[in-house]
Amino acid sequence: MITEMVTLAPSQSVGATKRGNRNIIPITGGEISGRITGKVLFGGADYQSRPDAPAIDARYLWQTNDGEIIIVRNTGSGSLVPTFEVRTDSPYAWLNTGYFLSSAPGIRPGGVGITIYESNR
Repeated sequence: MITEMVTLAPSQSVGATKRGNRNIIPITGGEISGRITGKVLFGGADYQSRPDAPAIDARYLWQTNDGEIIIVRNTGSGSLVPTFEVRTDSPYAWLNTGYFLSSAPGIRPGGVGITIYESNR
């Protein structure tokens, strides 16, 4: 299990696009704990769309306490499915091939909290 506490900037409404009403929420940082410890780096965002139901498409980076960079993408509508990309020779290479699910974002002061679970499918 991995827990994220993600800090956010105010959202930016794009309005109606070919993919529905779009809302962008900048990711400004945060902390990760559990099986991996480190921080969420500044610069990611959640590119939400709302054709019928809110859909999340968050893309951002983690930096582990030992300096590894992990690319994170958490997507879905209702159920969220995170995917990861990391160097193949990294101690975290298991993220490249694992299957994961995450909780819906829970509101926290200044951002959201998310719990990521490894799944057997």
